[in-house]
Amino acid sequence: MPASLQHLREEVGLAGAAWESFGAEWNALAALWLRTENVLSKAGRIDLTYDEIHTSTIPEEWKDWMYAKTMKTDANRPGESFGQVFTDYLNGLKSSTQVVGGTVMDEIWCRPGKTGVIGLILCLYWQAEFSGAGNDWKANIKLVENILNAILAEPDL
Repeated sequence: MPASLQHLREEVGLAGAAWESFGAEWNALAALWLRTENVLSKAGRIDLTYDEIHTSTIPEEWKDWMYAKTMKTDANRPGESFGQVFTDYLNGLKSSTQVVGGTVMDEIWCRPGKTGVIGLILCLYWQAEFSGAGNDWKANIKLVENILNAILAEPDL
């Protein structure tokens, strides 16, 4: 994990009890995220500004987490309904965000750092931890895997 994100390991489910209990699929997704994070860090994209976060279409709970990380404060936990909110958000993304040569690079979170793709991992963790992992969670893992693979396949990176 990049040194700049080490302090977030447990908060996003990449250490501790979640890391131990979420299984091989979660561990494989984390490895894929790490490769994606490293590739994006070479693309020159920087953390989002407060205004960019505010005007984005990502779920409010994710925005609140980004605000908290930007201001170096603790973030609130999402409510039980967050799992459905995140599923709806992923399902609302253009299908072209999941294919090579698609539109994934246009997404505001398609960057490294605390306001980037780590948020997808965070939201999956929240979905499992606070909303109950289930069929939606397993399907969302696959969607996020497809998104990360599409980023890694971008010819400009």
